[in-house]
Amino acid sequence: MTTPIESRIHEIVHEFGYDAQVLKEFAEFVQSQTKSARKPKTSTKSTQTSKTPKIKEPTVSELQAAVAKAFGCGDIKELKKHKAFKLAIAGQELDLRKKEGWLILYREWVRVPETERHEEGPTCINGIDVLKNFRPWHVFNLNPKTASTDDINTAFRHLAKQHHPDYGGNREVFEELQKMRDSLLAFR
Repeated sequence: MTTPIESRIHEIVHEFGYDAQVLKEFAEFVQSQTKSARKPKTSTKSTQTSKTPKIKEPTVSELQAAVAKAFGCGDIKELKKHKAFKLAIAGQELDLRKKEGWLILYREWVRVPETERHEEGPTCINGIDVLKNFRPWHVFNLNPKTASTDDINTAFRHLAKQHHPDYGGNREVFEELQKMRDSLLAFR
């Protein structure tokens, strides 16, 4: 072991009373892990494809087709004339000439895009960014067929403890959680 590590172990032993041998073994373990992580990566196509393949983002035409199918339409022209679609987008300022507008509709009416699943970050719960995707059952980790009112409230309380602004959480995330809870309880 290196001298700075041994001296720090010595300081920790005297300051906190830990066992020196345990700390030395742990330091050796950490050093062995970092050495294996430092091995140079050899990038070949076979090793890149053997890992999890990179999920490609859906194209505009794929988004349009999926949204049209969700409304029971065959194509975009038919979709834009569809009364239910007009009602669904009423009041929203969506630019359907751009991909972002179709992505918003896809998230709302079809599902969460593959590229947005398993996300991590301060606004993500159970792999879903709650500010982009309104998926209360998934966020609360509940089964819509078996969840009771108590289950919904318990799941909300658990998440509220983590995301309440008074305890360091994000206010927008907490407000979305409240909307999700209210939407689930509205039909109970």
